[in-house]
Amino acid sequence: MQNSTTRCILGMVGTDVHSKGLKIIAQVLRDEGFEVIYAGDHHTVDSIVSAAIQEDADLIGLSFSSTAYVDYTLEIVKALHERNADDIAVMIGGQIHPDDHKILYDGGVGGVFGPGFKMPDLFAFVRECGARRRAVNA
Repeated sequence: MQNSTTRCILGMVGTDVHSKGLKIIAQVLRDEGFEVIYAGDHHTVDSIVSAAIQEDADLIGLSFSSTAYVDYTLEIVKALHERNADDIAVMIGGQIHPDDHKILYDGGVGGVFGPGFKMPDLFAFVRECGARRRAVNA
């Protein structure tokens, strides 16, 4: 299945610099046929949201190894809402504690991919985000 119409922007917010996992995810998503914009690390909430809007991304993917992920991720969801960009989904990965999944989902995060996730689940989620956004904006 061709996935090139699904655009993902992947990045890291704050001072977290453990980017190896995010680089691997960028590569496997590209290999699966998705369009990936790798934004890198040291972003602010505003810079990652602005980039997603400017790039017409269907999805923002964030990676964290620090414990600041709940606050940053919920700030991104809020910033998307404030900029009328609720149609851009947010997913988070990295060292995500299972006790925080509900907080993240309740806060508007669409996908949580912590240790042990399965790549087919990630691919299905990304594919769904692209299809949902195209349907909303049709």
